[in-house]
Amino acid sequence: MFNFVKIIKKEWFLIALLLILGIATRFYHFGQPNQIVFDEIYFSKFVTDYSTGEYYFDIHPPLAKLLMAGWAKVTGAEAPIDFDFKNIGREYTNDFYKYLRFIVSAFGAFLPLIIYLFTKELSKSKMAAFLAGLFVVFDNAILTQSRLILMDVFLMVFGFLGLWLLLLARKKQAFSKSWLWLSVAASLSLTAGFAVKWTGLVFIGVAGFILLIDWLKTKRGKVFWGQAIILLGAGFILYYLIFAVHFSFLPYSGEGDAFMTPSFQKTLIGSRYYNDVGMKPASTFSKFLELNKVMYTANANLKATHSYGSQWYTWPFLLRPIYYWFGTGEGGIASRIYFQGNPFIWWSGLVVFVYWLFWLIGQLFKKIKDVEFWPVLLLVVGYAGNMLAYVFVNRVAFLYHYFPSLLFLIIGLGIFLAKYFSESKRFIIGFILITIIFFQFFAPLSYGLPLTDEAFQERIWLNSWQ
Repeated sequence: MFNFVKIIKKEWFLIALLLILGIATRFYHFGQPNQIVFDEIYFSKFVTDYSTGEYYFDIHPPLAKLLMAGWAKVTGAEAPIDFDFKNIGREYTNDFYKYLRFIVSAFGAFLPLIIYLFTKELSKSKMAAFLAGLFVVFDNAILTQSRLILMDVFLMVFGFLGLWLLLLARKKQAFSKSWLWLSVAASLSLTAGFAVKWTGLVFIGVAGFILLIDWLKTKRGKVFWGQAIILLGAGFILYYLIFAVHFSFLPYSGEGDAFMTPSFQKTLIGSRYYNDVGMKPASTFSKFLELNKVMYTANANLKATHSYGSQWYTWPFLLRPIYYWFGTGEGGIASRIYFQGNPFIWWSGLVVFVYWLFWLIGQLFKKIKDVEFWPVLLLVVGYAGNMLAYVFVNRVAFLYHYFPSLLFLIIGLGIFLAKYFSESKRFIIGFILITIIFFQFFAPLSYGLPLTDEAFQERIWLNSWQ
């Protein structure tokens, strides 16, 4: 006889369910709206520049754009070379944008599984891992960022995949073949996150914290330095190669020329310095160093403001969502896309995070610490590490910069529920149902579905959400 209760306890079922839910939520209403949404004005254009080979400049490293361009190339998508990307709400003229959104949504669909794998390895609890993965599925902000031509889901997948691989390497015999391969794979994945956005440095920092704790606990300095060398060495090689590929795909003069030195522009066909006699063109390595320096300077000197910018200390409270897109459908009913989190996940997770802080303080006075001590400490370090970076940043920041901290918080929420409520099935089921109800309530603002003005105002709970 079919035993459903027995089936749902199987890990393959939990993994399959997370994948199915991830795919269903990310690809529902796929391709809509068929207009430029928020920062798609930049990233769609950058990806298209790989088709023309015209040099562009972005304040972020190129990996995410390369992945999207590579996917478009493999699938034979035709880039709209003459399309004007400058206005949010402009209708796309062909299906190229769908190919780019597809790979973003695919990464977004796998993110809950990556969080499951990392959480399980960290906490040794399938329940905690499944709950964390489920909360990733049903967070509206993560959903929104997973449906559009944006970069954050690449960062999250690579970052947590790298941390998971590093945790796996810790279980292997030091300097064995499996230890070596897992350590290299972790380094490459963590570097990939950094090569999407420099905010991926938080994951490298957490990886360093893991290695440091292992060193303090085991006193095995050779293992620490061995993994540190692999982490930094293999990572640097990959980071450099990503830029080398980036340069090779952009051989022609373009809008990004103005940011670069004459010797850099000398390498770009058609630039004003290309035919200069006696000027030495920059080497690939020199271009790599120059571009990273220019990116850093551009980030540091970014003075532009934005009406939906927000301060780091407001992010945990979900005080300032971002208005991404507005459109009008049949009957004049408006559709909107808001970068808006699931309040139930964000606020309950914040309460749990505060609890974990006091819990950690209490654990410091115990000789024998609970099994959750090191996992929770790691999550707190990851959460605080991401937030701390923005304390000293003067440039405009947005709610989506909270993402790394949010995922560490979600994992902490999953571990909390598994630790204290694993025997209370009704409570866990009720918590999941409330999460889904909140998700469904705000889903029209995630998918850009039509809402009457009255229905829209029902979802604006705070004045700062306008």
